[in-house]
Amino acid sequence: MLNKILLSSLVVVTLSQAEESFSSERFIGIEVGYSSADTTSAIDKKTASKDIEYGLHIGAQNEEWRTTVSLTFYGDKEKEYKRAILEFDRFVWTSLYKTDHIMFKPYLGGHIGYLNYSDEGGIDEGGLLYGAQAGLAWNVLDEVDFDLSYRYSVSDLSYIDNIGSFVFGANYIY
Repeated sequence: MLNKILLSSLVVVTLSQAEESFSSERFIGIEVGYSSADTTSAIDKKTASKDIEYGLHIGAQNEEWRTTVSLTFYGDKEKEYKRAILEFDRFVWTSLYKTDHIMFKPYLGGHIGYLNYSDEGGIDEGGLLYGAQAGLAWNVLDEVDFDLSYRYSVSDLSYIDNIGSFVFGANYIY
């Protein structure tokens, strides 16, 4: 319960600060990806499940930094994962290549959040999730950018070891 309160407080403070600092570059978007989760069963059997993930995110950015809050869902026939993540990304450089208003921005970042895991065997647990990501954002129009990234997360849950995700996102900048 304390983790949820601390995480909620961190999200509220970050978003309120982000609105003041990044008022000209706020965005909302969707994401879809392919995830692989390594799990440990009650009898210490290691398994991996792979499936499509999808989600929504909202955030703010400037020339150097991006802060995002993401809600993602992932599940196969036997297991279900729900994540709420606060991400901090640092653009490595503003542009690798610039032509016709298309700007490429590679980035590195970290994230922290909450993961809820449930399966058909009756397991339902939640806990802390943290990790890192790397990717490439490219601005196609003044109001639209795309994002391709890899996100690796580790959890403190007893049944989830790690989750790796390749994610494609589309953002509307307002």
